[in-house]
Amino acid sequence: MESFTPVANVRDIKPGCGGLIHLADYSIAIFNVGGAFYATDENCTGDGGSLSEGRLLGTTIMCYSDNSSYYLPTGECLNSTAKPVTTYAVHIDGGVIKINWNQVRRKFSPLRERRRLTDSAWFAE
Repeated sequence: MESFTPVANVRDIKPGCGGLIHLADYSIAIFNVGGAFYATDENCTGDGGSLSEGRLLGTTIMCYSDNSSYYLPTGECLNSTAKPVTTYAVHIDGGVIKINWNQVRRKFSPLRERRRLTDSAWFAE
């Protein structure tokens, strides 16, 4: 079941621009390509650079720090050996941008659970 969480207003991200949002503990980049919105992980898989600050060329975002380019609809890296970035479903509802929270949670929850287990084990000692 999908669960969309409001993260920004459409007017906050101008056409041809990107923005950074924080959803719980996660950083997600949102891009406005002529009124179509895309969401990806914030960090480039090549060197960890900021994608929200990258150069948007149509449906491609280019990381400023290492020039890796990603196709926004799929997250595929187009010009290097970097891994794809994760993309998230976006829904626009009455001028509000919503991200599929379940996708974000599924991606990161194993890391969070592992960290909690380690923290619990530490406190138990």
